[in-house]
Amino acid sequence: MQIRKIATIALSTLLLAGSMPAGEPTNKQLEKALRQESQPKEVLSQFQRDYILLKKGQREFENNFAWTYNSANQIFLNSFAILDPVFLTLGQFGVEHIRRHIFTDTLTLRYGILDNLQAQVSVPVIFRHDRYSKIGTTGGQGEKIESTKDQFGLGDISIGLSYQPVRETDTMPAIVTSLSYKFDNAKSPFEIDVDENGQMKELPLGSGYQSIKLGVNFAKTIDPVVVFGGISYAYNMEKNVNKKYYIKDKDTNETKLYGLKKVAPGDTISIVLGFSYAVSYNFSLGFQFQDDLTLSTDVWKFQGSENNVTKEQVPNTNLNSGIFKLTAGWAISDKSSLNFSLGMGLTSDAPDFVFEVRYPIRF
Repeated sequence: MQIRKIATIALSTLLLAGSMPAGEPTNKQLEKALRQESQPKEVLSQFQRDYILLKKGQREFENNFAWTYNSANQIFLNSFAILDPVFLTLGQFGVEHIRRHIFTDTLTLRYGILDNLQAQVSVPVIFRHDRYSKIGTTGGQGEKIESTKDQFGLGDISIGLSYQPVRETDTMPAIVTSLSYKFDNAKSPFEIDVDENGQMKELPLGSGYQSIKLGVNFAKTIDPVVVFGGISYAYNMEKNVNKKYYIKDKDTNETKLYGLKKVAPGDTISIVLGFSYAVSYNFSLGFQFQDDLTLSTDVWKFQGSENNVTKEQVPNTNLNSGIFKLTAGWAISDKSSLNFSLGMGLTSDAPDFVFEVRYPIRF
């Protein structure tokens, strides 16, 4: 490659000039050749921003746009049978369809406190579009219910710190630890009422609870490839909901209290493995596997009065979300890059797909 030849000649000139101080090129062409020779590593570093920390006093702004699509089909059957004089099934049978589009534009600001310590704050802006349809029969008659809801607003804000205790060497990977905290400032699912069909009157934009996440990541350069991975644990905090409903008993005419007192969302364990390959000085491709395992959720319910509270585990809240990602990165300059990724769900709990565009810029 012509650039590598230029760099080789430049390095030879540097070695022959024994009296020249180390690190001081003799002319601009030499400096440019050396910079271009090291550019593949810079491309890979920009492509995986999570593993490369900013220098002290350096700042970075990133705009991350993501389109997440979820779909689900569920067959429902509520019926009873009359066996005499003929077999006849009465009730409801049909299919429920749910389609969900979530567009998230996350604005992130990072700041280098030290060369190996970095702080960041992320603010997501979300537009969510849900479409629910139900097609079936009721007592032999056709039935079709369809509803569409939109919601726009601020998502849950998060802050975090990243610390790199180990630098990469010929034998050791770079190791980066991270600690983040997520607020519950966005519209919560626990604050939204439901209609007579059991559907939410509004759409939540946040999780409804706070969480603390601790992670350890590594990255190793095997020129022209960077191999990376990591594991993290998110402690999702309990949430006092105190959602109360007063229902009058038809038989006794007595008003009783029902509702949700507290929620303990299951914690989440996440792993990520992948690599990125520098196709050229400005462009890289990569593959990534990410899996999030969420433990079961517990709830405390009011049963007739405030003194009668029962705890139970919510069924089907133990989730496993696996995603396979194809990634591409284009180093526009030494201060900015444009990165794309397409994630495809591998499990039933994962989104159908997630498309992301990231544009970080240092200043």
